[in-house]
Amino acid sequence: MIFLKRLPVFLTTMLAVMHLLTACRQSPPAQKTAASKSVKPVKKVSFKKVHGIAFTEVRREYNNRLGFNNAGYHLEPEWQVTFLSDDTVRIFSIVLQKFIKQEVILDHGSVVNVAHSWLKVKHLSKDSIIFQVLYVRSMHIDEDNSNIYMKLYSNDYIKNVLHTTPARLQIPPRRDTLLVQKMVSESLKDINKAFAATDPVVMQSLSKNVTVKKKQLDRPNPLTNEFVSDNYLSPEYTITIHKAYADFSDKMQLIVDEKGKLHFAKPLTVIYDDEENRIKVMKGIVSGYLSYYVKTYPGKTLGMPHPSRIMVNVEGIKD
Repeated sequence: MIFLKRLPVFLTTMLAVMHLLTACRQSPPAQKTAASKSVKPVKKVSFKKVHGIAFTEVRREYNNRLGFNNAGYHLEPEWQVTFLSDDTVRIFSIVLQKFIKQEVILDHGSVVNVAHSWLKVKHLSKDSIIFQVLYVRSMHIDEDNSNIYMKLYSNDYIKNVLHTTPARLQIPPRRDTLLVQKMVSESLKDINKAFAATDPVVMQSLSKNVTVKKKQLDRPNPLTNEFVSDNYLSPEYTITIHKAYADFSDKMQLIVDEKGKLHFAKPLTVIYDDEENRIKVMKGIVSGYLSYYVKTYPGKTLGMPHPSRIMVNVEGIKD
C-alpha cells in the first residue's frame, strides 16, 4: 500500500458506502426535484490525455512554497506514476522497491483518490501535473488544512526539454535552505529550539560492554500511528550497558547539540515517587555512561549540524 507521509488514508470500500448513505440523507423533497435537475452536474476530471505517460514528482511543498516546517519535517517528493487508465495507476512502491498497480477513483469534479490518497487536480498536461493534497475528515474536505502541493513532470519533459534529471530537480531550492539556516541559527543560540534532523543522530558504542541499536521503520504502520519519517522526526535508540553498577531501566529524551554533546531533557518513564532523585540518577547515567562509552555524532539538515531531540532507552545489567 502506498501512503503519502502523514497524509489521511481511507479504505476505498468506505467511499462507496458513504456515497450511498450521503445520497440517502440528501434526497431533495419532491417539490425541489425539478429545480435540482436544472443544475448542471460538475464534470469529473479525466486522465485520458496522460494515459501511458510516465511522471516523476519533482517537488512537494506547503502553500507558503516551503518544503520544510518549523519542526524540521521535510516534504520529500517521491511519487513515480503512470496512469494506465482512468481507474488504474502504476506507481513505484518504496517499501517493495518495485512498480505496482493501484486503484484510481474519480470522485467529483477535480477530486480524485490515487493510491489511497485524496487529491485535487490543479493542473494536468502531457508535461506536468500539479496535485493539491486533501485533508479529508468524515468524508468532508478540510480546505483550511489541505495546504500541501505536489508537482510532477513527465520523464520525457525532464530529459528532452529541461535536459536534466529528477534528482537535480528534487534538490531543495534556496528558499528551503534559507529557512533551515534560520532554524539552525536559532537552535545554536538556544538548544531548546532543537528541531528534527533529516540526517539523524548517529550513536556508536566505544565499549564491548555497551551495545547501541537504533529503531528503524521500513514501512508505515497506521495501526500504531508510526511512519517511516519517524526515523528522523523522533529517532529512538536502545542502549544496553553490561557490568553496570546496578540493574536499571530508564527511558529519556535527550538533546544532542551541534557538537554531539548529550543534554538531558526530560524523563519518558513514569516516576511515582522521589522524582528529584530519579532525575538526578538519569542525568548521572547520561554523563557517566552515555557520554563516556558512546560516541555521538550530531544530526544534520541540508548538511548543517544542529541540536536535535532523541529518545533513548537505557538498560543497565549488573552481570
